[in-house]
Parts: sequence; C-alpha cells; structure tokens
Amino acid sequence: MKIRTNSPEETFDLGYKIAKKIKMPSSILIEGSLGSGKTTLIRGILSYFGYNTVRSPSFLYVYEYNIPGGKIYHIDLYRTEIKDLEEKLNLSELIEENAIFLVEWPEKVKNINFPFPITIKIKIVDETKRELESEIFNSFY
Repeated sequence: MKIRTNSPEETFDLGYKIAKKIKMPSSILIEGSLGSGKTTLIRGILSYFGYNTVRSPSFLYVYEYNIPGGKIYHIDLYRTEIKDLEEKLNLSELIEENAIFLVEWPEKVKNINFPFPITIKIKIVDETKRELESEIFNSFY
C-alpha cells in the first residue's frame, strides 16, 4: 500500500504512527534516495519512544537507544562498504538481540537477515511531498 505525505512534518507523524505498530524483535528497512526523508521518518518513530533529539548516524553508522524491554538500533549504511560491515558494526551480534532495528540503505546488505523485516520505500514526489510504500500501511486502514 502507498501513502503520500505532503511535508516533512507529515513524514515525521507517519513515523510516529508506524512506531505504534512495531514490536520487538523487528526491523524497519527504509529504502530511498539521498534526501528522501528516511531519517525524518526514523525521527518520528523514535519520538514515540521518547527520543526528541535524533541525529543521522551517517558517520557513526549505529546509534543505540534504550527503551522499555530492549533497545532500538538506528543503522545508516550509506557510507559503509559491504566488506567492512562485520568489522565496523558487528551486525551479526546485534541482530541476535531482542531489539528494533531501523535501517537506512538496507539494499547495501541484502545478505544480512534482520529479524522480522518490514520494508518501507520512499520516493521523492517534489520538494516536500513523498510517496511511501509498505505492507505495514495495510494495518492503518
């Protein structure tokens, strides 16, 4: 199912709505071009769990957030080469945890089996509008 947002604020609000539907363990794999709103969507998800300051982990690769009953890992694979993943991120250890994984640029790691993956594809329509596609939106209506 596809949903259109008309502003970054609507994309953020959609993330908040998504957060109400996800359980541990699970993975939200967010695909989209640079500047499409992946981090904005993740900011909305994390705001549901009480985190109002969220930075893109483009240079650190992984941010960890504590939530009741587990953790959330925000993983940005934009600057990561596949051969460096295990060395830099220890993904195989992380995905064994009871956690929620929010992954930007998951297409760079098709060989990693994130738990219970839900893919969200974001397409830029214009400067402020986005089209998001995912099976998770079926549960909204």
